[in-house]
Amino acid sequence: MTKPNEYYAYFTIAGDGLDPGEISKRLGCLPTHSWRMGEVNPSTSLERKTGRWQLRSRLDVAQDIEAHVVDVLDQMECNAEAFNEVSREFGGYIQIVGYFYTDFPGCHFDRRIVSTLDGFGLEVDFDFYYLYSDSREDS
Repeated sequence: MTKPNEYYAYFTIAGDGLDPGEISKRLGCLPTHSWRMGEVNPSTSLERKTGRWQLRSRLDVAQDIEAHVVDVLDQMECNAEAFNEVSREFGGYIQIVGYFYTDFPGCHFDRRIVSTLDGFGLEVDFDFYYLYSDSREDS
């Protein structure tokens, strides 16, 4: 049996001197994930090459791509001015991740989403992984 597709999205900024605590203070919220440059990545045991601050969608991974992006933007709207400043200062972007086991559903952003992304000065990065395999079809 094939797994269902999974999706998530997050706002992120990065920088060598990035202080996640200071970013949290400026934005008035805590990150979903953050780290400083030089901290050890527990997944790889290697030092992080840069600091990072991330705010991830709160939705279940079964929700569609657009819903995850909207959820992240809604979280950012709670302190829009601060997110706008931090995003522009550190080159913020929305990271969209999809693990495709069954099909590739495509993605559509309506005018509100596009306008909000632009309003925050955000770039968008897509990491899509097509993981379907004919050999798993019989399992």
